[in-house]
Amino acid sequence: MGKKQKPKTYRLDVSSQFYPIIATSKSQSLFGLTAEMDVPVCRETLSRAVQRVLLRFPAFKVRLKRGYAWYKFEENDAAYEAGGLPVRPLLPIGREECGGYLFRLGCGGNRISLEMFHAVTDGMGALEFFKAIIFEYARLSGREISGREGVIDLDAEPTEEESEDAFYRYHRRVRLGDVELGKLLGERPMLIEGTPRETGGAVTFRAYDTESVRAAAKKAGASVTAFLAGTAACALRSLAPESERSVIIMVPVNLRAMFETTTLRNFVNFARLVFRPGEAATHLEFVRSAAEQLKERASKEEMSRFMSTTVSTERSLPLALAPLWLKILAARIVRPLVKSRQTLIVSNLGRVTMPEGTGLRRLVFNLNVSRTSCVNAGALSLGGETTLAFSRSIEEDSLERAMASLLESAGARPIDGGVIAAEENKNQTLSAEKQRINEAL
Repeated sequence: MGKKQKPKTYRLDVSSQFYPIIATSKSQSLFGLTAEMDVPVCRETLSRAVQRVLLRFPAFKVRLKRGYAWYKFEENDAAYEAGGLPVRPLLPIGREECGGYLFRLGCGGNRISLEMFHAVTDGMGALEFFKAIIFEYARLSGREISGREGVIDLDAEPTEEESEDAFYRYHRRVRLGDVELGKLLGERPMLIEGTPRETGGAVTFRAYDTESVRAAAKKAGASVTAFLAGTAACALRSLAPESERSVIIMVPVNLRAMFETTTLRNFVNFARLVFRPGEAATHLEFVRSAAEQLKERASKEEMSRFMSTTVSTERSLPLALAPLWLKILAARIVRPLVKSRQTLIVSNLGRVTMPEGTGLRRLVFNLNVSRTSCVNAGALSLGGETTLAFSRSIEEDSLERAMASLLESAGARPIDGGVIAAEENKNQTLSAEKQRINEAL
C-alpha cells in the first residue's frame, strides 16, 4: 500500500501573520460579501459550486495549523457544505464549524452570503472567489450565461503567482532601526460613541445610482473613494463638532493596481487620512482634503515603503525566534491596552464586472467592527448601482443618516436601502430596520 501523501502547506502572507494570533473566541478579523439573486438559491447547488471553485483557488482550500513561530495553512480535503444565512453578522468562525475552512458560505431566500477570515485574503481576493462561486452556481443551475467577463477562468490551472506573497516580491530591505513606529501608529483619533447593541451587530446598506455618485465625485475633483471618505469625515465632524481630536479615516489601497501581480492573497495597505479640527468646514473642503491626502499617502513610493517595513519587521530576529505560544500570550496581554488607530474604515472595492445571465442583481460589501471601532463602511459598484454598507455594533445610525444627507445634497441619487443582517435575522427585525431606512430615502 502506497504511503499517504502529506497535505500541502502554505505560509501565511506577511501582512496576515498576526490575524490568527490576535483572534479570540469573540473577535476575528472577518469581512463579508452578500449577493442578491433574481430567484431563490438552492443550497445543494451552491455546495456543488463552491466545491469546484475551491479546486481553482488552492490558497483558499486550507485549514489553519500551528507552526513553531507562526501559524500556517494546510491543504484541506474536506467537502464544503453551504449553510444558511448568518444568524448574526461576522461572528468568529469556529475551528471545525465549516469543515475547517476559513470562510463561511451560506444562502437563504434570494441571498448568498460569504464571510471571509482576513488571514486568507483581502477584499479583492474574496471578491474574485465570490464571483467565481456565483458564476459556477449559475452554470450548474442551467442558466444561459454570456461569456465569463470579469470572472476567473475556472477551466485553467491555478498559477503559482495567484498564490504568491507579493509583499516579498516587491519589498526593499530596510533596517529595523529605521522603522518609525510612532509615524505608523499616528495620533489618537476621535472615536464614535453610542449605545452597544445587546443582541449583536447590524449591517445595513443604502444603494445609489452609480452615475450620479461618479458625477458628484468628479464635480468635487475626487475619485469615488475620496468622495466617500471625505463625506464620512464631514459627517463625523458634524456629529461631534466640539471634539478636539482628529477624525481619522483608514482607506484600504489595492496594491495590485501599482505592483503587477495576479495574487489572490492579501496585497493591500491602508492610507491614513487625518482631518484635524478647523482644517475643513464644508463638505467640499472635506472631500478635496481626502483627495489630496489619498494622492500623497497612497502613492507607489509610500506603498513601497510600507511593504519594506512590513517584511523587515516580520523577518526581524526577535519575531523569527519567538515561539508561537509566546506571541499569542503577548497578544492577549497587550490587546486590552491597544487603542484604536482610526475613527472609521471606508473601503471601496470599486466597479465589479460580471457576465450577463448569472441572475446576480446586487452585491454588498461589509466590514467587521470591534470594541474600539464600532462603525465601518464598505462600498462597491455593480451595473448601475453603488451600495454603501454600514456595519455597526451600536444602536445609533446617526452616521449613515448624516452621510446620506450629504451624499444626496451633493447629487448622489438614492434608489434603495435595506438590511443585510441584524440581530438574529428575524423577519420582524429586518422589516423594521428596512422600513426605517426607506422612510429616510
